[in-house]
Amino acid sequence: MKTQTLIGCCLLSFNPLWASAADNPKCAPDPVFERHPRGELSTCEKASFKALTLTSAYNTSSGERTTVAKEGAYWASFYSIRKDASGALPSTLELQRNYENAVRQGNGKVVWRDASPSSMGDLTFQLSKGGTEYWGKVYCDDGNSDGCGRLVIETVGIKAMSQEVTLSAEQIAKDMKSGGKVIFYGILFDTDKSSIKPESEPTLVEMAKWLKTNPAARVFIVGHTDMQGQSDYNVRLSKDRAGSVVSALTGRLGIAKERLAAEGVGPLAPVASNGDEAGRARNRRVEMVIR
Repeated sequence: MKTQTLIGCCLLSFNPLWASAADNPKCAPDPVFERHPRGELSTCEKASFKALTLTSAYNTSSGERTTVAKEGAYWASFYSIRKDASGALPSTLELQRNYENAVRQGNGKVVWRDASPSSMGDLTFQLSKGGTEYWGKVYCDDGNSDGCGRLVIETVGIKAMSQEVTLSAEQIAKDMKSGGKVIFYGILFDTDKSSIKPESEPTLVEMAKWLKTNPAARVFIVGHTDMQGQSDYNVRLSKDRAGSVVSALTGRLGIAKERLAAEGVGPLAPVASNGDEAGRARNRRVEMVIR
């Protein structure tokens, strides 16, 4: 197989006309690489949200492996590789070099690659495409250093998990008793705005239930943001958002105003790294704290 052939295909959008007759009709390639030109896409996996553990470094002396976990929309493509006219399979090194070059051609980063003589072509990559940040790995799981019979590509498109479960008043009570505060991810705002989105209503209702069940409780409603933008601006925005929550609770949900106080700390109390969207989403939150 010529190196240029694979490089030319790997970062283009999927074209169904390239599909092999032996491809699984339920499968399509991941969103980063086009299907392998000598591969039959026999099996695939997909999940709306999953964590993928990736190797970022390996100490050959100690045998210790450093890993990083990335979360988001998940794809896995399993290619059965056809032999060429001479009956040869591509070597694991050939596959690794092709995907390494393809990642760099797409302005991505090769985070780690296995350079050992016994390598199965393992490669960890990071690449942005279509406004989404992708992390993933490429490796051979059927073959040896002389030839690869099955190629595997696992990829996650970084995103925050969609919060579909509302924290109940009962769980709020447990968290308040054990830690004196509750973290809410179900109160949502548009970017740079403090007005509460309609889908936040179930969470607000459960907050009001707990407050009505505990009439002596006085609380801070505290807004938090991620690290993007100016810190002073984010502090003001987070306090405005907390104020919107207080207004909703003391207005139509019937909680006495003197029991609630709005505060905002912006990006100053993160609970996750601000290095990717999944971490930033965890930092964007509202907390209810006993005072």
